[in-house]
Amino acid sequence: MLLKDKVALVTGAGQGIGEAVAKCYAKEGAKVVVVDINEDTALKVANDIKKVGGEAVSFVADVTKAEEVEAMVKFAVDTYGKLDVACNNAGKSSATINLVDTPVENFNEVIDLDVRGVFFCCKEEIKAMHENGGGAIVNVSSTSGLLGNPGIVPYNTSKHAVLGLTKSVALEECKNNIRINAVCPGVTETPLIKNVRDNDPDTYQLFCTQIPLGRLAQPEEIGNVVLFLSSDMASFMVGATVVVDGGVTIE
Repeated sequence: MLLKDKVALVTGAGQGIGEAVAKCYAKEGAKVVVVDINEDTALKVANDIKKVGGEAVSFVADVTKAEEVEAMVKFAVDTYGKLDVACNNAGKSSATINLVDTPVENFNEVIDLDVRGVFFCCKEEIKAMHENGGGAIVNVSSTSGLLGNPGIVPYNTSKHAVLGLTKSVALEECKNNIRINAVCPGVTETPLIKNVRDNDPDTYQLFCTQIPLGRLAQPEEIGNVVLFLSSDMASFMVGATVVVDGGVTIE
């Protein structure tokens, strides 16, 4: 098992990619702290893991609040004695609207969750990993962190920032045996996209035709890559940006 005897924490783990990551971690032997702002979905994912023989607990936190992030990491360490692995997945997109029409509060909302949230999480996770002698962190960016996408400036800005943060802190912490990398998913069949599929099949089909593989990613396909980056199999990967997009960003 890739994560046997490891303790892992996943934010935004109540559904979609975060849920898949939590379940991939558990399947490979990790004790998982399932974190989400929604208590019901976090508890459901933790229970799903336990039903198939895994070990997990749920925790409710808003990662835009430093004190809640601190409590989240303390809970993980108090529950399982340490923190070895973390995936900072909690985030949100932005409505499709040109920059000049974007309300400042909408921009701030996205930056607060997608950037400040990752900053707060890395800060507390790294402190815990210092006590443990090392660890691995995977930050979830997006292909929007690599490209320009008109109409979603707040989201593009935030996901570019996640990559910059990842690279800088990876260089700071690799000497402490903490590896920090980022994953950039393409369009993935999360509940939001499934809603598009069911209610706007033309738009859904357009998503598919823009991907060289001809289909969207399944959350588990992203989860497997995050699992790899979190494991010792990726022991020489530091500050890497791993793209999982079905070929969209090939130049």
